Amino acid sequence: MPFYLYVVDEHEKLVGVSSLRQLVLVPPETQLKDIMATDVISVQPDMDQEEVARIVARYDFLAVPMVDEGHRLVGIVSVDDIIDVLRSEATEDILKMAGAGDEFVETKSVFKSIRIRLPWLFARCIGGILASLIVGYFPGMLNKMVYLVAFMPVIAGMGGNVVTQSSTIVVRGLAMGRINIRDILKVILKEISTGFILGLIYGLIIAFVAEFHYSVKFLSLSVGLAMVCSMSIAALMGSLLPMLFARVHIDPAVATGPFVTTATDIVSVLFYFQIASVLLGI
Repeated sequence: MPFYLYVVDEHEKLVGVSSLRQLVLVPPETQLKDIMATDVISVQPDMDQEEVARIVARYDFLAVPMVDEGHRLVGIVSVDDIIDVLRSEATEDILKMAGAGDEFVETKSVFKSIRIRLPWLFARCIGGILASLIVGYFPGMLNKMVYLVAFMPVIAGMGGNVVTQSSTIVVRGLAMGRINIRDILKVILKEISTGFILGLIYGLIIAFVAEFHYSVKFLSLSVGLAMVCSMSIAALMGSLLPMLFARVHIDPAVATGPFVTTATDIVSVLFYFQIASVLLGI
């Protein structure tokens, strides 16, 4: 490895590191102990490759030394190896979040693909059934104001987009070590604030459309508030659930996708009709 020179003692224990550039620039009689850095970041052979990748990415190393239990130097991991690990782990997390397993489609048979996707789609199906039951709970409202249905897709859809964005940001942050579970309150507050502001912006847009197109008293306020609630709650769920899964040692990439989208759909529909019921007096 031409970038770093690792220094070991008579027992092959790692004691320092020096760069090739530093070695060339100092006078020939200079001893290594005078120019080497002694606070060496190292990894162990049994460490998870994703954790090694986080260390290399965090410190911008070109390589990291590997030591055994006795702190003896046994090898190095170069940045070339880390790039492959990062790409592999990122692909795996993306496939897991989509509920499609952790392999590329060309490596799986049809029946294996069905077996992997079936449970996650079932969870999504159950969520859709629950949402439809909530809609059916307000038959009088739908009979009197059919145009309420016209805004359901956009409210649920915008909430679904926000929850996907928030959960993706948090899951990747956890995977890359840029988000710590101890920062759960800070992360949640930031995402809720983002979702609330986005909800206000798009709530005003959809309220304007409702007022211009239907001109029904309090309808624009109902759909506007529903949009704010939907996007705020979506941001909350998208940030909270991955952190909770990680805290109880459940892979957030696997569990987050189906649960957050299903929960967001249910809550969005429920809030929409409850708000409309109160404001429209139905």
